[in-house]
Formats: sequence, C-alpha cells, structure tokens
Amino acid sequence: MWYVMQTHTGAEEELCGRCRGQVVQEGEEVFVLLAERMTKTRGEWSMVTGRLFPGYVFVETERIEDFYKRLKRTSGMARVLCTGGEITPVYPEEEEYLKMLGGREHIVRYSEGYIQGEELVVTSGAMMGCRGKVKKILRHKRLVVLEVPLMGNLVEVAVGMGIVSRQGGSRVAQVAGRQQPPTQETP
Repeated sequence: MWYVMQTHTGAEEELCGRCRGQVVQEGEEVFVLLAERMTKTRGEWSMVTGRLFPGYVFVETERIEDFYKRLKRTSGMARVLCTGGEITPVYPEEEEYLKMLGGREHIVRYSEGYIQGEELVVTSGAMMGCRGKVKKILRHKRLVVLEVPLMGNLVEVAVGMGIVSRQGGSRVAQVAGRQQPPTQETP
C-alpha cells in the first residue's frame, strides 16, 4: 500500500535519502513522484524532471505503523498524512492511477497529443490511454494542468505535454481515452 509523507517543499529528495539510509527495510520503498517537462533556455527546448507533488514523499509498505515508529527516530520535518488521527493509505484506485502515470520509475513521462473539439487526445507518453479532467492547457509552455485524485481530494498537477495540432475551437474539458492520429492539422 502507498502512504504519503509531507515535508518542506524542496526537501523531498533529502527525506528520501534519509529514509533509505535509516528507516526503510526490505520490501519497503520511499520515492518522490516526478514529471518530465520541456523548458526553454536561451531559445533551446530541453527536457527537465521536477516534482509532481511538491512537498510530498510516497511510502510503499505493508507495515506503516512500524515504518512510522522508525521515522520518528530520525531528525527532520516529515509527517505521515492521517485522517481522523489514523494513518490513511492512498485509495487503491488513486494508487492504480498514479502507478499508470508514473510507471515503475515513478516518473510521468512527457506526452504528446492533439486537441479535437472538447477532448485532448494523447498519442504518446505517460498520459496515453488515461482519462482525466483538464484544468488548463499551457500550449506555449508545453504543459497540461490536470486534476489528479490524491487522498480523496482533487489536486492540480502540471505534466509535460506537447500539443501538435488543434481541431475545433472549443475549450478542452477532458483527456480522451482513445488514441487515434489527427485527420487534419490546424495551427
């Protein structure tokens, strides 16, 4: 099962390293979900990897109470998220969705697609075949802001996505589950 720890934004990798060295036992894993995105520096586009959920670190374990006791013995700010005073795992359907997006490496790979009417059709990358609600498309920044379920809430995350064409002028409302090539290109 997956659980979520909260720490200071920017200290996620430090917490992972400390947990791997002092807390994690066999069969457990601590990781940060990452996302690939393109960034433009001096006129050149390059791929960078950043945190999908800033300030959050994920723990995969079947013994969370034991893990938490070991975590409390280390220094640094980290707390395992709770609901009503009880440590709560990520909901199974949310865990499955995040596993599909991040894969074994826990990295949401850069995707490409096109807009057709009110749907964003993904043709390659981590978002291929997944459904979700699109909040914004930042086409010139090559980003899509999605609402992703986490701990019973919808959290906005930015994932890297190149939009190669737009067909129709409607506002995009969702990611389409189908995958087909564009029939015509419109700038």
